[in-house]
Amino acid sequence: MERSDVASRVNADTDDVLATIPLVAGNERLTGHLFDQLVDLLLEGILVGLRGDLAEGRLTAQEFADELATLASQCRRVGLLETSL
Repeated sequence: MERSDVASRVNADTDDVLATIPLVAGNERLTGHLFDQLVDLLLEGILVGLRGDLAEGRLTAQEFADELATLASQCRRVGLLETSL
């Protein structure tokens, strides 16, 4: 699957989740699931964007690695990634 296809899917899925959240506002379990899904989609969008920047020469391999390391560190700080391997 090409990056543009992935980016389009991520954007469409994000729009769907954002449109659905208000519809399930009274259901904590569904709302929590949708917010988890939204976080996953937002992170996927960031990763697709970084990969696109690398592929199109806007980032060097080192800059790409640095961006990934920064993103991973930020995700760990807020509990989105486990700190142990």
